[in-house]
Amino acid sequence: MKKILVSLIAVFLMASLVSCGEKREANKKPDDDIQGKVLATVNGVPITENDVKQILKRVGHGEMGNPEATQNVLGTIVRNELIYQQSVELGLDKNPEYRRKIYEAEAQLRAFQRQEISPLYREYIKNKAVVTDPEAREYFEKNSKRIQTKFHVWQIFDRGKETRITEDYKDLKNGKPFEKVASRRFPNLPKGMKAPWDLGDLYWFQIPEPWQGIFDRLEPGQISDIIKGPNERFWVIKLIDKTVDPKITFDTEKGKIIEVLQKQKADALYDTMLSQMRAKSKIVFPK
Repeated sequence: MKKILVSLIAVFLMASLVSCGEKREANKKPDDDIQGKVLATVNGVPITENDVKQILKRVGHGEMGNPEATQNVLGTIVRNELIYQQSVELGLDKNPEYRRKIYEAEAQLRAFQRQEISPLYREYIKNKAVVTDPEAREYFEKNSKRIQTKFHVWQIFDRGKETRITEDYKDLKNGKPFEKVASRRFPNLPKGMKAPWDLGDLYWFQIPEPWQGIFDRLEPGQISDIIKGPNERFWVIKLIDKTVDPKITFDTEKGKIIEVLQKQKADALYDTMLSQMRAKSKIVFPK
């Protein structure tokens, strides 16, 4: 996204205009903590430390360590601001090519704003999804058998078209050993190296989401059907063994359980709030 910001600034500088293309709000007070100290004003429009820093970075001077360079850049920005304000008064900001560049820059900025605010919104939702100790304990008691079990798993994994893993699945159904089919993905595997298809022991919180439900029904020695996941991912898995580990208790798993339940709550709350936003918003797709 830094590239987006750089290109955004570049568009503005190419036009010698440090602006979004609309009338400046002369009495708009800048956020001093973010934009920095106001170094000058031009007809009430503030020129801040951050404005200067952006230019210094572009010309290779880094931070505001050189007073002479800083003053030169500040003078350039003041000049460009004067030119911008006069140009707006003359109606030059209505130029189609200028407007096109401004619209492109504004679209980049809006995309950047949406992307940057999204994780903050997710964090806000996460903080609302509180999991209590009784909820965590209830989850453990209902799922104690699965939580206390270690699963030894082999897998055949593919990404992209389903054709190749379909052929693998047919070979498995016709009786070809799993390791023979899986090894076709690794024709130059060094001798003595652990088989890449052998995932070893997996614990309950390590089971991929697309395997849930399917995985729980397998018994040792059984092979799954083709499992479809997001982003064109496909698996066929074989359960080699499963063993109960009595050392796994509620206390050892409490943190992981809370994390899982919090994610479930957060996802549900996210969907609910998004549905509410859609319901109360007017969204129009012009024909």
